[in-house]
Amino acid sequence: MAVLPKHLSRSYYKLRIIVTFCVVTVVLVILMSQISYVFIRKIYLDQIGDQVMSSVKSISKQIDASYLNLLELGMPTLSTSKYFAEIFNNNLSDDTTNAAFLFNADFKVYVHSHTNFKSGREYSQLMLFKEEFIKLKEGESAVTLPFKGDDGDWYLLSFFRIRDNIWLGVRESAYRLERVEDFSKIFWLIGISGTLLTILTGWLLSRSITQPLDKLVKFSNQIGKGDFSTSVLKNLRGEIKQLAGAMEKMRDDLSNNQKEKENMLAQIAHEIRNPLGGIELLTNLTKEDLAKGKVKEEYLNKILSEINSLKSLISSYLNYSRPSPAAPSLTDIAEVVDEVKNIFQNEIKRKNAKLELNMELSKLWFDNSHLKQIVTNLFSNALEAIEINGKIKIHSFAKDNKNYILFNDDGIGIAKENITRIFDPFYTTKKDGTGLGLAICKKLCTENKARLEAESSVGTETAFRIIKESNDE
Repeated sequence: MAVLPKHLSRSYYKLRIIVTFCVVTVVLVILMSQISYVFIRKIYLDQIGDQVMSSVKSISKQIDASYLNLLELGMPTLSTSKYFAEIFNNNLSDDTTNAAFLFNADFKVYVHSHTNFKSGREYSQLMLFKEEFIKLKEGESAVTLPFKGDDGDWYLLSFFRIRDNIWLGVRESAYRLERVEDFSKIFWLIGISGTLLTILTGWLLSRSITQPLDKLVKFSNQIGKGDFSTSVLKNLRGEIKQLAGAMEKMRDDLSNNQKEKENMLAQIAHEIRNPLGGIELLTNLTKEDLAKGKVKEEYLNKILSEINSLKSLISSYLNYSRPSPAAPSLTDIAEVVDEVKNIFQNEIKRKNAKLELNMELSKLWFDNSHLKQIVTNLFSNALEAIEINGKIKIHSFAKDNKNYILFNDDGIGIAKENITRIFDPFYTTKKDGTGLGLAICKKLCTENKARLEAESSVGTETAFRIIKESNDE
């Protein structure tokens, strides 16, 4: 029994689509079928009602008042009966079920179009409509609702009050009403057929939606298991295609992140192994010296140096893998550049570097610590790249709704085959570099909704650009 609820929960939207689609369609089909039935029935009853009303009025106009006087005196004579029979037969159709008659308030018939209906006989069916014909005034007429006669057929009666105690009645057959009633069954059959067709259509419609979703679920499960080689469905359309595209991008991003992590672990293992090997060697040498009763301070200093290198390396990895979230504010660019310049004051003097600072743009919406870290890294790279008496330019400005900070140096430049890879983590051309400096800078720019770009000409110059949209501020 637990399988059914589980299946229902997995088919939640499929069932909702089917049920909603079916309920709406079934209600519409049943409503339309009933409206059609009522409409057809009303048209038919209106038509036959007009017909019988027309007959009763036509007959009433042809009756001679003198013959009515004779009826009020008592039983009609033979000549009176023939007179009325002739008028009735001239106005009634050949259908034997139709009839015309004159009667009084006691439901007794004076004359009837059917010869087998004796004068003075009580017409019991008139009792059903006593209220309708009694309230009529002289010259007024009315039509009853359809009713079933003693023979089981449908009829309509029309009354016309000729005198105070004489009414003319015309009975018209409504046998086609039986066929109209059959329409109700037909419409119900249409409704049931429409319901079944709707359920089938709803199931097919929901299947066309949920089947691709089920495959996308399997696709995401494969990604969750670490299988990034699986491909997304093809020939998808609309919103499902957009969802598939987003999931494919997610797969590619996860795959890249996984590769990045694997590369990072391999790089960490490699970078840590060498310093640890040096520390191990120096520790053993120190241990031997201790056994001899002497300690070389040189060994201890080298051990501390290697430990500091490891700490710096680990900090770089942490900064790259888990950068602090950006807390942007209006940061003073010139102030940040001055702080960084002071840090490298000794190196600037050693290389006799010429600095050209042009801060047209004074402030930028950026995380202060992030910007300082980026400027420090770019400034450090520029100082390493230039020769003695080299030149470094830093220029900030706004143009075309964008804010720029440019770093230019006239150093050795970056080879064309390397320029596209300098932002890749762990890629470095330096002997003692970690390959994370520019990767961290790019990541911090992304955290602040900015871009970091580079271009270079070997032996001429290298330029880095921080670009940020003005409307992000």
